[in-house]
Amino acid sequence: MMREKGPMLRATGMLLGAICVLLLAGGMPWGGVGAVYGGGLMRVLGATVGGFCLWAAWSGSAGHRMRMVMGVIFLFFAVAGIGVMAHCGVESLRWAHMGGGMWFGAVGMGCLAIVGALFSAIFGYLAHLSLRVEKLWVAVAHLSVVLVVVGAFTDAYAEQRFTLTRHVGEPSVVHDKMRGESLPFSVEVKDMQVERYEGSDTYTLLEHRNGRWLPVAEAKREGAAIRCGQEEWSMAELRALPGGEGRYLALPGSPMRVLVQQPGPVKEYRAVCRLSAARGESEARECTLRVNDPASWGDWRIYLMSCSADGRQVQLMLRRAPGRPLVFTGLVGVFLCCFAWAFGNKRSTQA
Repeated sequence: MMREKGPMLRATGMLLGAICVLLLAGGMPWGGVGAVYGGGLMRVLGATVGGFCLWAAWSGSAGHRMRMVMGVIFLFFAVAGIGVMAHCGVESLRWAHMGGGMWFGAVGMGCLAIVGALFSAIFGYLAHLSLRVEKLWVAVAHLSVVLVVVGAFTDAYAEQRFTLTRHVGEPSVVHDKMRGESLPFSVEVKDMQVERYEGSDTYTLLEHRNGRWLPVAEAKREGAAIRCGQEEWSMAELRALPGGEGRYLALPGSPMRVLVQQPGPVKEYRAVCRLSAARGESEARECTLRVNDPASWGDWRIYLMSCSADGRQVQLMLRRAPGRPLVFTGLVGVFLCCFAWAFGNKRSTQA
């Protein structure tokens, strides 16, 4: 059996290795890695890999194809359980970190994560019983690679992505548009929350010379005082200028000098958004967007990309990637099949 699958594994490994070399070597001189991913050469290579892996799975499962089909079904449910466990586990930890009333939601999400783990364990064991013939694990691993290729091609031709700029408090429109087509929802940014590191306030010292305000030096706040070189002023002796929202502080003495507060480094920023259906306001909900923590509406994902310095303008990215579930399933399938094959091969060798 090892002799039968040895050439197939070597051929697959060499082909995938060649693609990795092309990615690394071609990504630098030719327009960056993004150009390589989207180029026609990579699509031809992807189609070649998919066809080869499909042939390898079909030929490698000869005599056990019905068993392989059942194993693939069980493995799919096992992967779905892993996805539920990962998603609900992360949400449970995030809600628990918020504390307060969110603890109830954290407990509920934790229970769903446990159910997902049990679901994955049960169907993973059933998949193991169906695919314990060693060469079937290799065949299903090749099918998982086919899923990755199909998902990547699906996104290459069907992915929708564009950026959306919103001002805080701007009234929600009936619908947002992309390339002349209406989206199934609209986005309204109700509030922008910017959290900065404490004790990191810096100031620019301005002097009034020849009818103009000129920057002279940089100052930094230290506790209840502001220090600039050899000079130091307590916050109590500084006077806030009207209309500056506390950012402009007048210094005592002559000539006229003003401290202008510069915003400190941003620790985190969050956008509180309201998502509503494009047709009417009957379906709507609020969500909080964070960097790398998107919200979802159907199969759309809404990402927070950036905000202006004053926190009044937000840039969002809307993305719809229908091939992503296939890619995720294929990657997890490859990992599980390779692990099961290696573990089973080790046990059989020891026996």
